[in-house]
Amino acid sequence: MIAGGAVASWAGGYVGGMEPISFLPAPGAPTDSEQQDLAEIDAAIELIRQGIAARVRLVGLRAPETVAGAGLARAQANDVWFSVDRGAGGAIALTIGPRR
Repeated sequence: MIAGGAVASWAGGYVGGMEPISFLPAPGAPTDSEQQDLAEIDAAIELIRQGIAARVRLVGLRAPETVAGAGLARAQANDVWFSVDRGAGGAIALTIGPRR
């Protein structure tokens, strides 16, 4: 107790009426490499749609060949150009944008 009869905030009686804290699970990043690549494509499409970027080039994706078809479908659904480019070293890049 503090002078004057007040209960200190760190004292046990002060917190007696609190309800227990419950934590909601936070949505995490996808763990599957294909889902991660699709999330990158979705983010690029959204940047184009909102006018934040005119064109986004995605390099270093884990499975670009596997997600290219789904990425194309998502881009077409949002009226955004989509192309697959293979560099001289064989690396694959996906280019999203501009708007059609």
